Amino acid sequence: MKSSEHHIKRAEQSSRCFRDVLVFVIIFAAGIFLTINNNIRDGHVRHPGKIWSDAAHYYVYMPATFIYGWDVFRFPYKIEKKFEGFILNDKTGKVEIKTTCGEAILLTPFFLAAHTSAYIFKLPMDGFSSFYQVFMLIGCVFYFTLGLFFLKKFLDSYFKHAVSLTVILIIAFSTQIYFYAYDQVLMSHTYSFFLFCLFIYLLKRYLDGGKKSYTIFALLSLSLALAVLLRPTNIMVILWFAFLDLKSLKEFWQRILFFLNPKRSLIYIVIQFIVLIPQFLYWKYLSGQYVYYSYPGEVFFLGHPMLIQVWFSPFNGLFPYHPVWFLILAGMFIMIRRRKLNGIFSLFFFLLASYVFSCWHCWFYGGSFGFRPLAEFTVFMALPLGYFFISIARWKNLFVKSSMAVIFFLLVYFNLMQFYHYNIFTGGMWSWDDYFIKLKNYELVYYPQKTYTWTIDFSNTFGYDPVILTRQHPHSRVYATYCTRDIPDNAHYKRELSTILDHPVHKISMSVWVFSPGSDSTHASWICRIDSAGSMIFFNTIEFDKFVKKRDIYTEVNGSVEVPQWLDQKAVIHFYIWNPNGREFYFDDMTIKFE
Repeated sequence: MKSSEHHIKRAEQSSRCFRDVLVFVIIFAAGIFLTINNNIRDGHVRHPGKIWSDAAHYYVYMPATFIYGWDVFRFPYKIEKKFEGFILNDKTGKVEIKTTCGEAILLTPFFLAAHTSAYIFKLPMDGFSSFYQVFMLIGCVFYFTLGLFFLKKFLDSYFKHAVSLTVILIIAFSTQIYFYAYDQVLMSHTYSFFLFCLFIYLLKRYLDGGKKSYTIFALLSLSLALAVLLRPTNIMVILWFAFLDLKSLKEFWQRILFFLNPKRSLIYIVIQFIVLIPQFLYWKYLSGQYVYYSYPGEVFFLGHPMLIQVWFSPFNGLFPYHPVWFLILAGMFIMIRRRKLNGIFSLFFFLLASYVFSCWHCWFYGGSFGFRPLAEFTVFMALPLGYFFISIARWKNLFVKSSMAVIFFLLVYFNLMQFYHYNIFTGGMWSWDDYFIKLKNYELVYYPQKTYTWTIDFSNTFGYDPVILTRQHPHSRVYATYCTRDIPDNAHYKRELSTILDHPVHKISMSVWVFSPGSDSTHASWICRIDSAGSMIFFNTIEFDKFVKKRDIYTEVNGSVEVPQWLDQKAVIHFYIWNPNGREFYFDDMTIKFE
């Protein structure tokens, strides 16, 4: 009888395993179709390609190692200008890369497959062509699918198959990770996602094992070591060693002592050191030092977090772009209400990660799809989302259940609509007007454009005439701009009146913060000028000295301008700061509101 039950159990396990493999083969095939359909145009990777900006840093390790031997003079002429990322320094002869090499290590098999295939088919073996980038697309989908597979296996320890599968599909299709898996495939987020999925799956297996396996612990350490190499801030996931499935404070101390056991600690330290060796060697090649900070001038402002902004800003904020996170938070509170310690730690971990990333000098993370640093951390939000689904399943009201199904469908639709209409930077920092205009363009909302607010804190692309930035005397964290004897005017902003609102502009309100270090007066003005057919037809000023009364302190300068209704709406309105006496002063946080 026991033998028969054992065979039945093994058959059921084999059946479940085959079913899971089949599901993820289908997901992988669908992923290949999605990424090829999205990225390939006329047989080439669509402009500007996948090797661009930060992605170029992550990628160039591979062609530098396997093709060009780290000799800048062997690279294609001015190839670095094309991708606007890494630097080929012809004075030092060094390839300058600011990111670490973890992603390149993971993608090396796909790069070598591309290089070998290029040789076989007699294609250019330059390491940068669309042919190589197609293999990177495949590599990214592979790691993303494998990550989902391990995440599903982890969730199966807590939920039924249907719940686990639903959770990973919602995470895949309604969060920012979709964009990085199927579009920005050379950014690091998908690879961190894969390593986190592997890490949490192995950790669960290790904690549940009656006899602790050193093999599983070594693999667990390897996944963590690679994650740390990929992005050093990933080290924070080590906290899950202590807190996953924790039941009491006593168990917490026992677990800390268990993992700090000299033998286990030595295993992790040795694995981490071995994994870091390629990076140490690169830093030695680049700087002469084995440990080197490759992000000069880019720092964390740990005393000045921007939590409200990273969560709610219309410029790449987490919740406006990916509202599924509201449901993830709801799942955390459901777990806490049910006295699940995993829920408390999930909430703590979410707050910790948000805090750390909000302290980065560029809190909006440049060309980002929502708040991108949390893309990979959706792995650790899967449990709360699963508990949210279970809570829904227990509801007896069929209408409410159906409504939640519709909401999840809309969340997926909302994410995909953003994905297929993706835009970065409108110039300056996005206001809520920019956000709703975007939704209006996607035909997701009706937005009568009665006002438009343009704002800039000079930490982002200005969008018009370039400005000279400085870290001296910023009003909001990082950068300001300035006027001196050599800079008689600055911060020019131009728009055709008819392109601003869906009706004629009647009023303009302006605000800027000004800092005068040398004197109590600047003799400067904020100019509003309207030109038509090359001639000025309207002129108004806001004089700084009406507001700036003290030196060495920021003062807000503000005012408004009534726009004459006889003006031709094809006329161009032009704003700029004018410094006729050549005084030195700084200004920051500029806002122009059109009504």
